[in-house]
Amino acid sequence: MVPVEEHYDVRQAAARLARAEANQARARQGTHSPRDITRNLTDPDSRIMPTRCGWIQGYNGQLVVSADYLILAADLHNNPGDYRSYSPMIDQASDATRAIRRATGRRSRIGTVLADAGYASTTNLTCPGPDRLIALGTRHDLDNAAATHPAHGNPPPAATARQRMAHRLRTPTGAARYKRRAALVEPVHAHLKDRRGLRIFSRRGITAARSEYRFAAAVTNLLRLHTHLAATT
Repeated sequence: MVPVEEHYDVRQAAARLARAEANQARARQGTHSPRDITRNLTDPDSRIMPTRCGWIQGYNGQLVVSADYLILAADLHNNPGDYRSYSPMIDQASDATRAIRRATGRRSRIGTVLADAGYASTTNLTCPGPDRLIALGTRHDLDNAAATHPAHGNPPPAATARQRMAHRLRTPTGAARYKRRAALVEPVHAHLKDRRGLRIFSRRGITAARSEYRFAAAVTNLLRLHTHLAATT
């Protein structure tokens, strides 16, 4: 029989313990912050993420969805903040739109991007790219501002980027257009979680989890295409 101390599971547990003790020792020496040693031993790439239901160990999924619910871009990272993902995701969506245009000959283009407050930053409000409406607060805040302080016409010439966006979101056109955001992207998020089963990833590591996420997005697109073709033939 194999001695207990040489059993695979025991050796793996001992190695994990040694790594944890080494991290703790470095933290005590001041070379690492306490946050640096907050890691999941089975998936060190994952991080603690805030959700509506509390905190979970996982990844931050990003989607760009078209007006007809096609997933144009899907990505995964381990930063709980969204604002750094705006430009990379729009770049991916633009590449997808160009590919669609080449394949179909249709004049596909990105119209107005609708993004929630997690993407609000001066950089994202002013960077080159498609027209955009980025929320500067909660949906309740936006609805209340549009109802109590409606805006019309163009924003003042000297307004800052945030002031210009706030003005647009208070106009009847801007408020009505932004209201479509939740109805477009949230059902797709829910579909991936509940129908594709992506509340838990089957694989570990950000590279593997990202590929699983993108694969689920591709399957969702193909099934939607199949359903559409079956309904029209």
